[in-house]
Amino acid sequence: MHRSLFLLFAALTASAQTGLPGMAAGILDQAKLAQQAVASRDKDSAMDHVKQGLSFAHEIERNSPEARPILIAVYRQVDTTTTYTPVKLKDGETIADRLKKDTSIRGVEGEVTTAKLDVLAAADHLHGAEASLESGDWNGAGAALAAVQLSVVVAQAEGNMPLKMARQNLELARMRVLDGKYKDAAVPLRSAAQALGEFEKRCSGQQASDVDSAQRAMIGYSESISRNHDGATGRIDAWLGSIGQWSANLSH
Repeated sequence: MHRSLFLLFAALTASAQTGLPGMAAGILDQAKLAQQAVASRDKDSAMDHVKQGLSFAHEIERNSPEARPILIAVYRQVDTTTTYTPVKLKDGETIADRLKKDTSIRGVEGEVTTAKLDVLAAADHLHGAEASLESGDWNGAGAALAAVQLSVVVAQAEGNMPLKMARQNLELARMRVLDGKYKDAAVPLRSAAQALGEFEKRCSGQQASDVDSAQRAMIGYSESISRNHDGATGRIDAWLGSIGQWSANLSH
């Protein structure tokens, strides 16, 4: 199993964060900083952080669709299991340079965990903290700020991950091209095309057309790469770039 954790935004200073996800992360950061100020009985600092958090919340609301609630991703974690078929094993481990020439990546299963901030709920808690600070209610302010952290909604989704499967097959094909094993690159190219076919079923409009074009090009090139391999790495890199863009769009 290959595990990867994508932190859209870590604990950065609010001034370094941009975009809706950055501002959502900024709300959480400002609430934590305000909590620390409350613990130190520093009213001015706590109020400044609360107001900065509310500023982020208002900006997100201003730039978001009218649909409610407003949920903005603050982190995304992906757990994947990759299946190689067929494959040579050595001491129970897959060795890349010992893969059979007809090996490709035939399956990638994954579980995606996404945490999203309910911005309006967080703003309500920040307003509560602001009111408590104004009245000198330290306990109320601390409780309201702690509740901001509870405005994060976590969702999980399981299923096959065709884009990741396509990317890994293209990387395998690229490795074989770099080794001068052009004929052996054909199988992973076809497997990458097959994975794109699965991904295309989830697409529509121009993206579906672009995915279909890439799939057809991969199939065609898999049939000729053994005798027409000039610029092979460039072609594969271009496909990898497209897959990277499609993957990035899925995370938004």
